[in-house]
Amino acid sequence: MPGQSDTLFDQYLALDNPYRRKTGKARLPWRTYFEHACEIALLAGGFVFSTVMITLGLPLFFFLAISGWDLGGLFAHLDNLSSRYLEADAVRRLTFSSDLKWVFFTATALIAAIRFPAFFKQITSNFPVGDSDE
Repeated sequence: MPGQSDTLFDQYLALDNPYRRKTGKARLPWRTYFEHACEIALLAGGFVFSTVMITLGLPLFFFLAISGWDLGGLFAHLDNLSSRYLEADAVRRLTFSSDLKWVFFTATALIAAIRFPAFFKQITSNFPVGDSDE
């Protein structure tokens, strides 16, 4: 939970610390905002990373499924795909590459759209309305 760390800086700002300056507030408001921003950035980074990893795992799942969950069949399909790619002319390679990019970005967007409500719920449950650490 944000705002519940036990660093030396937190111990210095504790209310019962006799060496703390008598300024009034124990926590600096900018520090709380910075902690929340860091936590949101870490959660968003994890969301983006896991979404891209899921998207990259889909072709592996697809090729394993069509090969009957056999690695020999998987590599036979990949060999077939690579040999046809190498034999194709430059225009067909460019078209295939462009199509592959669009499929990757579309799949990433669809997976992110499916996963976003759970991510949003996680963010809003970590930071309820009216929560103040001051």
